[in-house]
Amino acid sequence: MFNDYRKLKRGPQVILPKDAGLIAAFTGVGCGDKVVDVGAGSGWLAVFLANIVGTQGKIYSYEAREDFADLAERNAKKAGLEGVVEIIRKDAALGIEQKEVDLVTLDCADSDKLLPQAFGALKKGGCCVGYLPHVEQVKQFVFTAQAPEVGFAVERVVEGIVRDWLVRDRGCRPENTGLTHTGFLVFLKKP
Repeated sequence: MFNDYRKLKRGPQVILPKDAGLIAAFTGVGCGDKVVDVGAGSGWLAVFLANIVGTQGKIYSYEAREDFADLAERNAKKAGLEGVVEIIRKDAALGIEQKEVDLVTLDCADSDKLLPQAFGALKKGGCCVGYLPHVEQVKQFVFTAQAPEVGFAVERVVEGIVRDWLVRDRGCRPENTGLTHTGFLVFLKKP
């Protein structure tokens, strides 16, 4: 199991373990599951999820930019997960080839426009998660997901904030700094 993200190279913004953990917890992704990850970026989420689905599962990670796809592929290899993570060099807006998958993650610009493709790729009861930096994007994503022509049920919208605490003899208090807002997570389910 790979867990030292300091060994992975960063290029574009990554989904940090605090948010990836929420994705895993709220979707119930597990051993043997099939996942479509749109917007591979540096490949961190693909590596995180590959550790969960294991060799019985598969992560299909779409990336339209060749430089990002190369980086994600190198990171998956460095993590020893190249057999579980498959980087697909394609814009997912042109279609998602996989069907009957357990989970689709959308971490890309205009991800609301990919919701019909995500819906079509998922099995009944499957989950879709949007990772969105701005609340205006959350609103558009939710309204698009709920539209009759798409058909998702919205499970929850969350923001995960991690705040470290100082524990001392003379009193305990929160740290003055911390990893606060990274993005919003919108959890959808295919009815």
